[in-house]
Amino acid sequence: MSPLGDIRMGKKEEPRRKGGWAMYSKILVPLDGSHVSESAIGFAQDLAMESGAEIVLVTAAQDSLAIVPEARIHAPASQVYESAIRGMTYLQKVAVQLRRNGGRVHCDVLEGDPASAILKCAQRENVDLIVIGTHRRYPLSWLSRMLKGSVAGTVAYSTHRPVILVKEEPPERKEMAIAA
Repeated sequence: MSPLGDIRMGKKEEPRRKGGWAMYSKILVPLDGSHVSESAIGFAQDLAMESGAEIVLVTAAQDSLAIVPEARIHAPASQVYESAIRGMTYLQKVAVQLRRNGGRVHCDVLEGDPASAILKCAQRENVDLIVIGTHRRYPLSWLSRMLKGSVAGTVAYSTHRPVILVKEEPPERKEMAIAA
């Protein structure tokens, strides 16, 4: 018997892949076209391949022209529509790459504030996990977070679902040669 008492693991699922049990069936990966957000793709793909999960790629077509909520001005519908078209085109390109590697993927363009839209999508899609890229924090990054917030942080703190924050790769440091 375990020192923690009788541990019950719950009902076992049918295996989703040869050689193991599935941990996840649906993984949400929010993208915005940045290298930071794209840092989550490979991690999510590895998890999906191991567990047989479907990847849900999402991006937000913001309906606001402001960086901070207090200054929000709604964008013209034509601008939101064009943003949605660009977003879906981008997601489809990412999806093609994931499908080439054997992944199951579907894409969705969300409208509105990215963090709120991601949380609503996670609920609607009933995802098991959210994998989201986040900035590696450098000096003075607190100012950026204070002014515009952190989508990844808001998502992580506002959901009951598991969230994996994947840090971007650090920039290469170039050493300077100092002449004596």
